[in-house]
Amino acid sequence: MAKDVRVALRSLFRTPGYTVAFVLTLGLGIGLNTAIFSVIHGVLLAPLPYDDADRIVYVQQPAVLAGVENLAFSFVEVQDYREGSRTLDEIVEYGDWTFNVVAEEEPHRAVGGLVTSNYFEVLGLRPQLGRTLQEQDDGRDAEPAMVLTHDYWTRVFGGDPEVLGRTVRLYAFSSPKTTRIVGVLQPGVHYTGTRLQDFFVNYATNEHYLGAAMQDERAHRTTDVFARLAPGQTVEAARSELEAINSSLRERFPDAYPEHQGYGIRVERWQDELTKEARPVFLVLMGTVGMVLLLACANVANLTLTRLVRRERELAIRAALGAGSRRLRTQLLTENVLLSLAGAGLGLALALVGLDLLVEYANRFTVRTGEIGVNMEVLTFTILVAVGIAMVLAWAPSLPGVRGLGGAVVAAGTIRSSVSFPRKRLQRTLVVSQLGLSFMLLIGAALLVRSLLNLTRVDAGIDYESVVTMDAPNVTGDSVSQNRALMEQVMDQVAHYPGVVSAAYATRAPFEPTNLFSPTFRVEGMDEDGVVSPMSTQNTVSLCYFRTVRVPILRGREFSASDTDDTEAVVILNETMARDLFGNQDPIDRRIAQMAFNGEWGPWLRVVGVAADTREYGLAQSGTHTVYRPAAQGYAGPTILVRTHGDGAMLARHVREVVRGLDPDRPVDNVKTLEELRAEDIAPQRLNATLFSAFALLALLIATIGVLGVLAFTVSQRTQEFGVRMALGAAQARVLGMVLREGVVMALAGLILGGVGAGLLSRFIAGMLFEVDPVDPLTYAAVGSVLAGAAVVAAYWPARRATRVDPMDALRSG
Repeated sequence: MAKDVRVALRSLFRTPGYTVAFVLTLGLGIGLNTAIFSVIHGVLLAPLPYDDADRIVYVQQPAVLAGVENLAFSFVEVQDYREGSRTLDEIVEYGDWTFNVVAEEEPHRAVGGLVTSNYFEVLGLRPQLGRTLQEQDDGRDAEPAMVLTHDYWTRVFGGDPEVLGRTVRLYAFSSPKTTRIVGVLQPGVHYTGTRLQDFFVNYATNEHYLGAAMQDERAHRTTDVFARLAPGQTVEAARSELEAINSSLRERFPDAYPEHQGYGIRVERWQDELTKEARPVFLVLMGTVGMVLLLACANVANLTLTRLVRRERELAIRAALGAGSRRLRTQLLTENVLLSLAGAGLGLALALVGLDLLVEYANRFTVRTGEIGVNMEVLTFTILVAVGIAMVLAWAPSLPGVRGLGGAVVAAGTIRSSVSFPRKRLQRTLVVSQLGLSFMLLIGAALLVRSLLNLTRVDAGIDYESVVTMDAPNVTGDSVSQNRALMEQVMDQVAHYPGVVSAAYATRAPFEPTNLFSPTFRVEGMDEDGVVSPMSTQNTVSLCYFRTVRVPILRGREFSASDTDDTEAVVILNETMARDLFGNQDPIDRRIAQMAFNGEWGPWLRVVGVAADTREYGLAQSGTHTVYRPAAQGYAGPTILVRTHGDGAMLARHVREVVRGLDPDRPVDNVKTLEELRAEDIAPQRLNATLFSAFALLALLIATIGVLGVLAFTVSQRTQEFGVRMALGAAQARVLGMVLREGVVMALAGLILGGVGAGLLSRFIAGMLFEVDPVDPLTYAAVGSVLAGAAVVAAYWPARRATRVDPMDALRSG
């Protein structure tokens, strides 16, 4: 083996061009696949870091007809399922809350999990310091208790081992709760909710969870449910059993489960639920980079075939001296293993460099990114791919047909060997395959780029330039009126800051993620059954909101200072909603009402204005119904919006000082401009386009090199033929055309093959597109022209070389 390695290294050092091309091509292909496999393994394949993770399920209660995926559960309902289920071993109640924390530093917001004490047992979470929640921590009379995650303990408390017993103040839409830290969890990630938690607390930290409504009302649904399957039970069995319980509850308590809402039950493995959005995207990515690897393999296969032909004389002499076919293939295998491992090493380095970008990409679809990395499974994958490629390249090609010493002498005396037709056909087939795969990837990338461009050109209906947003949530226990008064004081002080044009506050800022739902509205004097809104949301806004974001009022008026709690409730509708509810009638001074989830109609609301349509809920969202309510008649939203001509960072510091001066325990965070929020809205599409474009351009480069390499080898093999043709009077243009024709034929074959595959691929990514036909003819024509042009350019250089053959030198070499 050592001798084979020495011989292989000498042989490879004698052909540095081949060695470098092989390692670079394969390294790029393996690098991309290793990086993507790292993500797929960490997100989709690796089990959750919990005991008996395959037995953990997530239970949802959707209202299908109302368009709500998960209404959550009330405590009363959870108790019904706990008593009636035999397929579930344990049921855990869980609430995902954002707390205001006053601890070691200035007030900050953190994500906390409100859990029952059996939560830690079900998920197998163990403390590094202190203890987890225990049975005495449940119930109304328990003392507030907190268990920190290791990351939060390190980040906020500096890893202080004396943290146990220390108290912090927690606010969660109630009066502050002095909460004692009882434990710190072992290092690790915790995927209980759709967000990563900073700590876990018992229900005693939240007055809402201890109230009579939460404890006694069936329709008061605010808790999520996780469960562990009983030994030997399956998800299907649990789903069937819970569906039966749900059906029984709907019959016994019809008022709590209105038929028009379409209540039901869903049971899914928690791991599947965590990755349901990521799975299709990552599988498409894996298929894409798999194509790049196939391209790389096809290219190195062509390089290997070309080198075999050039080594025909060497191999023939070895065979004449007694080396059998097996011995020759072992030597080739050694060379290919060395090259493939070198390519794998390069690929691994490239994967480590690009992994951060992929983790950022994965964060858009799942919280399961904490375990992404190059681990033993990924290393094994990389090595297996490299060795597999080496074995195929060593054993698949046929060796040059040289038998005995006579053949060796013939080969030794031949300066340029001819290439057999089967091998020549194989080389061209590989290049055509490369071109076809490149065409597929280029079509996918072009469609995504066009989709991104369409999104960036969308008129959002608002002026997002020079607007700074930030959140100052009311988590300090202020009443609605107190909170509203504080926000008005903030507006008064901020409005006088230099450079401020206008300021307002609202439930949310444009482009911030929000949940759209399908409520039912009715118009006074019209259809008493109501009209189901396709997609709707509500935003409670202060005075000056429409001027701050510059959304024009098309009819009627803006909210005014006279719209208060003591006057009639009013609303402003966006144009689409007004048209869908009222048709061609004038909506001003008409009244509407919204149906609550319990099936009862809410109060009448008078329409005083119609605002222009916006795409503030996502540039890809159109036709959304928006109801604007005045803050003076409802809850004062936490989001502050300021249009300014000055420095946004200095303005944010000023707002924070103003808020802290009025309420020292209130945090001000999430400072962003509307331009940044808009960029975040299209960030997934930008990342899609960037990744696919990078893969496609790499594929095009590999395919172009393949065309150039095959035709360059062809020219070198046909030097004598071209010399004879030119000696007999053939023009240079004719010789140039002969070689170019080969490149054009391969390009056309690749376009035909790739066109079929591109049609299939484009339908897979149809869900990622915006206002682009998956089989858009213009895109196919443009990409086809680019690929054909690249193939012709690659063919030109070998063709040009063929025209420079000296006829006399070619004849003498024959």
